[in-house]
Amino acid sequence: MNDLIKKDSGFLVGVQGIQWAIFMLTNIIAVPVVVGAAFHMSAADISTFMQRMLFVSGAATLIQVFFGHRLPVVEGAAGMWWAIFILLGEMSAPANRGPLLEQLEMGLIIAGVFLAVLSFLPIIEKVRNLFTPIVTGVYLILLVSQMSGSFFKSMLGITETGHLSGKIACICLVEILIILMFSLKARGVLKSMGPLFGIAVGWGLFYWFGLIGPAKTYVPAGWFAIPKIFAWGLPTFDIGIVLTSVITSIVLISNVIASILVVGIALEKEIQSKQYQKGIFGNGAGLIVSGIFSVVGVVPLSVSAGFISTTGIKTKRPLMIGAILILAAGFFPYAGEFFSKLPLEVAYASLFIPFSQMMGFGIRDLMGQEPSGRNLLVIGLSLMVGIGMMFMPPAAFESVAPWLRNIVANGLLDGLILCLLLEHIIFRENKKSVHPTA
Repeated sequence: MNDLIKKDSGFLVGVQGIQWAIFMLTNIIAVPVVVGAAFHMSAADISTFMQRMLFVSGAATLIQVFFGHRLPVVEGAAGMWWAIFILLGEMSAPANRGPLLEQLEMGLIIAGVFLAVLSFLPIIEKVRNLFTPIVTGVYLILLVSQMSGSFFKSMLGITETGHLSGKIACICLVEILIILMFSLKARGVLKSMGPLFGIAVGWGLFYWFGLIGPAKTYVPAGWFAIPKIFAWGLPTFDIGIVLTSVITSIVLISNVIASILVVGIALEKEIQSKQYQKGIFGNGAGLIVSGIFSVVGVVPLSVSAGFISTTGIKTKRPLMIGAILILAAGFFPYAGEFFSKLPLEVAYASLFIPFSQMMGFGIRDLMGQEPSGRNLLVIGLSLMVGIGMMFMPPAAFESVAPWLRNIVANGLLDGLILCLLLEHIIFRENKKSVHPTA
């Protein structure tokens, strides 16, 4: 590997670094727009959110390269994390959204500390064994089920216009087809650039058909600004949010392990067991940074392996350059302001394919299990309770104590907790098989 680095010219390494930066952008820019809309953030808040998301993604990647698994793997907003944000934001009353963001900051920090401590203990496998394929399958299906309504309301134009909009629906369909075409047909580096091309085409078509709303009034105060710490307010503790955050971080341990594993295969390099532990530690550190800088939680992205395979960029220097470029972009408010203008519908459409894959991962986990009466009962009861609670009106839980409300009113958490109880206590079996979710 050192020989390869010596052969690379400074110009080539720089170009490769820009490729990594563009790839990272693909996995960043849609998330603040979608999460910001769920919490009804202002243009200024979404813009600064975008700025901090750029900074944290770059910083978390560098943390892993220097102190974590030390592999060329991009850190980006985890699908589960931003789904949790959207889910809670849409469930909460307008007056509760501000405090909820402060609670999510605390949840991320505690989840990060939990993972960092866990990485030093010889119990990671025992904790991970709680999340059998049945549990992870139920979790992913519940998560996507609760989010599917938001996707279709936006992509069909209902969120924006209050009724079905043919133009918006067609543009979103074109964007999804472009992403699919690149994903299935493109070769080389273009294969991983589908979301970026889809966003560019969707955004352009919105301008072409005059679907962009009134110009946003936010204008950054200057060209340079340090990302703000605790931008949503000082963190506050809520047992329901903390429980949700810790459970999500445990489920995503499998993503950390899977990402390290597949990148090792792409690099044709044997992964040491300590690298998995250090990767989990690095992910914990990334979650702490995410909470401190008020953004969605990050995780190593397994799609990095595909990028490495298609581009042939196997050294760490180009990734470090790309991460530094993304981190540096977080210091320039106009970068955040530009990307924050992305139409919400285009952002949702760009995330539709990866979200569909998440549902597929959940179905795959369940299909791999024996269709015994016991397993079908665990799956059926958990999904029935979880999905049923999703249809309960928020007003139904006003009499529940505030500290308990974020647990009882959360169909995702209800279904998951029931599944854990059924799987490990009520209908416990002596032997389980476990594998990563993605």
